[in-house]
Amino acid sequence: MTDSQNRNKAPSKPKKVTAAYLERAALHYLGRFSSSEKNLADVLERKVRRRNENYAPATEEQRGWISDVVVKCVGYDYVDDLRYATQRAEILLRRGKPVRMIKQDLRHKGISAEISAEVLGLLEGEEPDAVDRKAAAAYIKRRRFGSFRRVTALNGDQLAAKLKKELASMARAGFAYNLSSDMLERSMDEIIDLLD
Repeated sequence: MTDSQNRNKAPSKPKKVTAAYLERAALHYLGRFSSSEKNLADVLERKVRRRNENYAPATEEQRGWISDVVVKCVGYDYVDDLRYATQRAEILLRRGKPVRMIKQDLRHKGISAEISAEVLGLLEGEEPDAVDRKAAAAYIKRRRFGSFRRVTALNGDQLAAKLKKELASMARAGFAYNLSSDMLERSMDEIIDLLD
């Protein structure tokens, strides 16, 4: 079929949205991804929009089906906000995201402030700054900053310029200046110890 034939073709009729379709869509999504309650509801809302004529928002009846499906998934323990938040926070921490960015990500995924605080409390343990130090260590190792630099033979000006770029990168990633400068001065062994 050529492009001109595709343009002249009448748009296909929107597919029908049913409660059974939404259940199948939710199970398919949860089979591939972990999710929070709000995120699952948002995913189903987008699926409904794609099937509605002219991408119309979900009707009241469709919103009711969505909330019923989410409640069923929670009842079957397919969706658990605390479990999801814990897994998500641990993944972000391993990627080198600071606490502030983890909180923001969890909020974006629909995790309540109480669950977010509980998860971060579990991660922090006794010291409140421990998570940020661990995240900074992961970030430095992943980006090959500080003691992980590939180029070790730098003169004073080159080293100062490199350090300035590394500090700027860490600031953009959400780390405080004092923490960044402290972590960039640490040895490779100290950083690896923080990651264990």
